[in-house]
Amino acid sequence: MAQKTPELEAFWQMCATRMEARAQMSLEETRASFDAEMGAVPMAPDCAVETFELSGLPVEKITPAGAPGDKVLLYLHGGGHIFGSIKSHRHYVSRLAAAANVTAYHIDYRLAPEHPYPAAVEDALKAYQYILGQGVRPENLIVGGESAGGNLAAALLVTLKNKGLPQPAGAYLLSAWLDMQTTAESYARVGKRDPMITREGIVGVALAYLGGKPDNPVTSPVRADLSGLPPMLIHVGSEEVLLSDSVTFANNAAMTGIDVRLHVAAGMPHAWPLFHFYLPSALTAIDETGAWMRQRLAQASA
Repeated sequence: MAQKTPELEAFWQMCATRMEARAQMSLEETRASFDAEMGAVPMAPDCAVETFELSGLPVEKITPAGAPGDKVLLYLHGGGHIFGSIKSHRHYVSRLAAAANVTAYHIDYRLAPEHPYPAAVEDALKAYQYILGQGVRPENLIVGGESAGGNLAAALLVTLKNKGLPQPAGAYLLSAWLDMQTTAESYARVGKRDPMITREGIVGVALAYLGGKPDNPVTSPVRADLSGLPPMLIHVGSEEVLLSDSVTFANNAAMTGIDVRLHVAAGMPHAWPLFHFYLPSALTAIDETGAWMRQRLAQASA
């Protein structure tokens, strides 16, 4: 494990305090608390926001000043498929959009346990098809997500393949949860170091998301045939139990000939760029992501 900087030490302590507090909360209280805390983080400067509904699906469009309308990011928020929202992730999506110089869409997809799989995948597909219906070409579109949103982003790619629909120009996966099972090596080797996620927690949210349905290659994309999927940038921290998910997924994708960039950030916890307001070093990862998106969109368009 990399030596913690003072800012990481403070972040670890903050995580421990948050986990202790939320262990006493109901799901509704957790949702409200997360939205209130993360929703208070300022957006990137000079971003216009438009909120609308797509057949009952809340959608938010974020446009940085000067960003072209035909270069687009569809972002899917994390939260274990049971919490998180447009409100909680607005600040982060705006920073990704500004770094990549794109117009971003993110959605309030339906959450478990009220709406188990495949509800969230259906919502992600609806948003993807809406964007294409606005005249955005697939080669001008990036799909991204963190944690459970990374699961949903990968599930969307697999679903597009299964349906014979066009793939986007690329995919960005941050600390993605890609395996509903908890048998991967990192659970044993990293579990005691992870300040946010436990094996027990993953078991609980997997049960809620699956809703009694069997696990499959869409819910656990590490078991999907990834051939034909677009180039990917994968960020994951060395201090998270989901490390093996990203490593295995990157390996599986690379074995099919996909261009994959896997960045394992030493000493970083789960989804650290989301917490850029606690970790100034997280802004480096956001800049790296933005640069990759700009490059990928330029290459795909050419």
